[in-house]
Amino acid sequence: MRSSFLWLTLLLVLAGCREPRSQSARADAPEVGATPGGAESSRAEPGVEFEAPRLIPAIRAQMTEIQDPQGATEGNLTAFKNGVGALIDAMVADLNGLGVTDAGDFSALSDSIGRQIGGGSGTPAAISPDQGRQAAARVERLIRMYEERMRKAAR
Repeated sequence: MRSSFLWLTLLLVLAGCREPRSQSARADAPEVGATPGGAESSRAEPGVEFEAPRLIPAIRAQMTEIQDPQGATEGNLTAFKNGVGALIDAMVADLNGLGVTDAGDFSALSDSIGRQIGGGSGTPAAISPDQGRQAAARVERLIRMYEERMRKAAR
């Protein structure tokens, strides 16, 4: 219970540390992984912020935590599972909002991750620490795929 509270606190702190929109806007193409508060694209409507970029730092922090044998507790694995589910939904929404088509590899990987870590927000993770570490590596690959597609869409 305590670690879930810590993760929730971390997520709230990260959400509060975003730069105001006027400071994050740039004239050149945005770096999705480096743009606080969301990436923008010339194809997106003005004022639209993407959801996944603000969730990625918290998921990466969770992945770092479960890589540590002492950090791979049931609470941390559950927080990771729930966070990954929200992140995947946000990435799909962002890509669909830009009209980015999927050749199948993104969907296949995200579906596979969802099956591996289990579904249903609020339910305990039904994975071992080793399975959590394997899922973390696959989530990192999915994040890189998302960031690459967002960069291409921004051009």
